[in-house]
Amino acid sequence: MIDSRIGSRVIATIKNQDNPYQEVDIIYMAEENGFATSGIMKHFGVREIFIPAHMVVRDVELMGTIVAVILEEISQAHDSEGVFQYSPYLEVMGKEYTMKKSGEYMVLEEVPQ
Repeated sequence: MIDSRIGSRVIATIKNQDNPYQEVDIIYMAEENGFATSGIMKHFGVREIFIPAHMVVRDVELMGTIVAVILEEISQAHDSEGVFQYSPYLEVMGKEYTMKKSGEYMVLEEVPQ
C-alpha cells in the first residue's frame, strides 16, 4: 500500500487493543531514510514519530515495542481526557533514547553508551 506521500510505503499497522478503530501505520520514507508513524496526529493530536532507518535495521522488534509503548501512553492520556506530552527521555529494555522535535515529527534517537 502506498502512502499519500511520495516515496512512502506502509510496512505495518498497529491497532489499539481497546479501541481497534485507532490504527497507526508505520511507513517507510525513502527520501528521509527512515520510518515514521502515520495516524497519531489524526487520532490523538500529537506529533508523529520518526525513527532513522539504521535504528530499525539493528532491531526491528525493539523499535516496534518502543512505538507500541508510546502509543499506549498516548491512548491512555486521550481516553482519560488528559494531555499527552512526549518525554524527552525514555528507557526501553535497558536501552536509553531521546525524543526531539524535528519539523512535524518527534525523532527517536539512541543515547550513546
